[in-house]
This record gives sequence, C-alpha cells and structure tokens, in this order.
Amino acid sequence: MPDLLQHVLDNLYKKDSGAQTDLKQYTPHISTSTIAILDKSAPKSLLKQLTSHNAPHTTLSLDEHLKLSNVQEKLNELATRKEPNGLIITQSVAENNQLALKSLLSHSHINTPVIIYAKHPEINKAIQYMRTGILDYWSESSEFNMIKSSLENLLLTDRKRKLKRTLILDIQQRIHTLTNREKQVIGLLLSTKEEMTNKKIAGYLKLSPRTIEDYRANAMEKLAITTKHELILMWLVAHHLEITI
Repeated sequence: MPDLLQHVLDNLYKKDSGAQTDLKQYTPHISTSTIAILDKSAPKSLLKQLTSHNAPHTTLSLDEHLKLSNVQEKLNELATRKEPNGLIITQSVAENNQLALKSLLSHSHINTPVIIYAKHPEINKAIQYMRTGILDYWSESSEFNMIKSSLENLLLTDRKRKLKRTLILDIQQRIHTLTNREKQVIGLLLSTKEEMTNKKIAGYLKLSPRTIEDYRANAMEKLAITTKHELILMWLVAHHLEITI
C-alpha cells in the first residue's frame, strides 16, 4: 500500500503542478535550516559535526517531539507549526525506544526525515535502520563531505515531503467541502464491484437520475477531477490517511 500511495501522490502532484520545478531551488540552505537532535544528552562529537557545517540545531527528547507532531490526528496544525527540516536520533536512544521510533517513522511520506547517529559505526545496524525508513546513518568517523552531502539530501527530502503534505491537505480540504448527499453518491459509485450508473444509484436512493447526475457533477467539480479513475485515486489516498469521508 505505501508504494501505491506514493505513486498516487506523485501522479496527482504532477497533474496539479503543471511543469515540474527544480526542487533544489526551493530547498533551504544548511545554514538556514533547523535540525532537531532527539537526545538531550547528545554526544559532543555530533554537536561538533553540525557546528562545523553551520547547521543550526536544537535538542529535545523523543517523547517531546512525538507529542508535538502527532501526524495522524493533527495534520492541519502541522501546516502552520514551524517544524525542523530534519531529525537526528542517537542509536542509543533509538535502541531503547523501538516503539517510539516506529511511530516517528510511520507515514514516512509526511514525517520529517530522520538520520541515526552512532559514536562507532556498525554496518549491520546501519543496514537494519535504513531498511526501516531512516534516511542516513552517521558516526563519529564520518567524513566531512559525506555529512555535507547527507545534510543536503536531508533538506531536499524534507522539501519533497512538505510538497506532498500540501497535496494531502488540499485533498482533505476538498473532501470536507462535499455535502453528505454528495459523499453518499460518490460512496455508492465506488462501493460495489458492478458498474454503478446514475440510474442504479437513483433507484437505491429513491431520487431521479438527473438529481444524481447533479450531485455527482458537483462533487467532481469540488474535488477538481474529471474522471472516475482520478476519483478512485483520491479516495484511496483519503482512506489510507484516514481522512474522514
């Protein structure tokens, strides 16, 4: 499902945005970004690395960050709240908070990108974490240029995710403009295996086919779509994100 959702979001974004822009033009520079370190006892070696790259950073606990960004329930608040461009969590904190880490990485197409930091590199650990959705894995011995490249990738990834979040919010807001009857008609249109014509929906709701046609047309206009295929994609996104329909 996540891969399919990603495909849906990518295609909807391409459709709505027209010509693709170069994301790098709109990606914050390292010196103007904010990195949150999810470890109040962060190693001095990590702080030194960020300082050497002129990367502004703050420290807070993993629990504090999760309380501030409950993506599933507070998507609208995230649109206005100032978030860090990237997160760094130390390996020791990650290992002691596996459930919290899983929550941090859930909905990775929305959440802020994450880097794991370990004082001493462990290849097996690095592979394990990156398979779970961690963007990168640093250590005390990571080279200067490697960290610079990683920070730039972090900011670019954050920018891409923010664009997708904007799209998701737009879908959410459009769905919320539908009346209950419009939602009912669209729901019937998509809920059965057989092709639901306006006439069949009209018979089910005891309304005229012309009335159903009007409800359907109004809903499609509000959702800014023109085909049933686009409607299915939008509904898939909404259900996956648990947007109320």
